[in-house]
Amino acid sequence: MISPNDYFPRLDAFPHAALFSGAGPVWEAVGALEAYIRGAIESSGAPEGGEADRAGLLVEEGLISSQGLFVAAKTFLIGCAGILIEKGVRIEPGAVLKGPTLLCAGAEIRHGAYLRGSCLIGPGAIVGHATEVKNAAFLNHAEAGHFAYVGDSLLGADANLGAGTKLANLEFRTEDEKSGKNVRSIVIRIDGKPADTGLRKFGAVVGEHTEIGCNAVTSPGTLLGPGCWITPNTTVPKGVYPPSHLIRGGKEKPTVVPRKR
Repeated sequence: MISPNDYFPRLDAFPHAALFSGAGPVWEAVGALEAYIRGAIESSGAPEGGEADRAGLLVEEGLISSQGLFVAAKTFLIGCAGILIEKGVRIEPGAVLKGPTLLCAGAEIRHGAYLRGSCLIGPGAIVGHATEVKNAAFLNHAEAGHFAYVGDSLLGADANLGAGTKLANLEFRTEDEKSGKNVRSIVIRIDGKPADTGLRKFGAVVGEHTEIGCNAVTSPGTLLGPGCWITPNTTVPKGVYPPSHLIRGGKEKPTVVPRKR
């Protein structure tokens, strides 16, 4: 269970399903994102945005910082930033974007969101307040609404990250690894056997309709099948999780006693 269709059964509905066209494991799309987004922008044929298109956006050195709510009336390209904004995209004040980034029709980028580049935000998807996204894809209507971190990850259609969710993407490193020597890629176990992802940074693959509770953390190299539920405050160890499972951390029940006055 490591192919794209295992996690994204409705992949044909995603306008950029070609990102997953390789025959390899689903995580290969993480490494292919930047090149794919650049190619999609170059081949889009979208016109360079004029002043009317950019109304409410401050464009400077590859960044976009919205100065007021912006809703794209048509699809256009900001070439200097490497950012394609499709019709109906909403960008709220205080959002910051770096290219290459592709915002599909109807996507919503809320106040304080930080898109660090190589971001593919699908139709109707939401990047919420104080949410940071880096080298990640949101499929149709995936949502990370509040205070999330999504790094080197793939979110399936209608997946939802509760407030404060963190998809960690970097394992602990030795001093040599921090200095660039002996850099390890992330290895996960599949059917008891190690599988090298070839990725130094790899967050999570979140299957369609998976719900992650508030303040949950997934460890680097986590693959969640479609329809999983992760309870709040859970830390999910890396590995492959089957569809439609409940993952609950901290099984100890809360203690309720009178407090001292």
